[in-house]
Amino acid sequence: MTLSYDDVAIFLRVAREGSFVGAARSLRVPVSTVSRRVAALEARLKTQLLRRTTRAVSLTDDGRAFADRCGQAVDEIEAAADALSANGQNLRGTIRITAPHFACSEMFGPYLLEFAAAHPDLVMDIRLTDATPDLIEEGVDLAFQFGPLRDGRFIARKLWPVRYVLCASQAFLDRHPGIMRLSHPKELAAHPCVLTPPIASWAFDLGSEQTTIRPRILSAVVDDLALGALAVRRGVGIGYLPESLTLGNSAEPLIDIPLGGWRPAPRELFAVYPASRQLSAKVRAAIDHAAAGLDWYKRPAISSQDLGLSR
Repeated sequence: MTLSYDDVAIFLRVAREGSFVGAARSLRVPVSTVSRRVAALEARLKTQLLRRTTRAVSLTDDGRAFADRCGQAVDEIEAAADALSANGQNLRGTIRITAPHFACSEMFGPYLLEFAAAHPDLVMDIRLTDATPDLIEEGVDLAFQFGPLRDGRFIARKLWPVRYVLCASQAFLDRHPGIMRLSHPKELAAHPCVLTPPIASWAFDLGSEQTTIRPRILSAVVDDLALGALAVRRGVGIGYLPESLTLGNSAEPLIDIPLGGWRPAPRELFAVYPASRQLSAKVRAAIDHAAAGLDWYKRPAISSQDLGLSR
């Protein structure tokens, strides 16, 4: 039986996008073309691969098995084609990227958009999520994720440490003046904190010493870091936040809590891709571009003392 490579690739795109419309959009072809090619593949295989309803498309058991077997092969073919495309200077196709909301928006999102603008034949599909997606199941080419990483199916390239700050608003500190005299992270257990999942524990360093605590008194639980930072600015509680979210707001400044010299431990950011796939030219180029665009992140940390905000 001779199968059309294009038909298989289009079917895989539908499986990964979860819809004919999404597949058509990423492939830049009419929806009718996608539907017709998938139907032709099913007719050729004499097997139903997709269940179609008015609201959704899902894989049948046969469709899932077929996608699992063919997905890696098609990925390898596309990677090999990418590697031949003028050493990455003429990148084309679609690259699917996931990243945490605050990191992509505040840190390297603009550099990824620069990368997209420099390669007009490349479609960059960026999905922001604070969850940990299954790169293989969701067809993700590249994910930016915070460590520690626990899934051995993926290859990770360490990029840089993201600095965190323990902080509170001036209004909150006026109501809890003893906080500025705390000398150990464990003493935070007696004070209200704003928790920002998925971070449930707060890690601290003091030279060669490390400790981790879980806040006990929760004044708010917010699964969006930007909104969590706003809650801290409004005096809801103590925050454990990325440094980039604590600077640049003179109307509601955040004060760095010294804690006897203990500092929040940086969180390492990684570029992650499936180990089962050859690193394509477009993925390699995207990683290199994002990393190179963040030399500014190696600046010395700026504390509230430097800004004249500490009590």
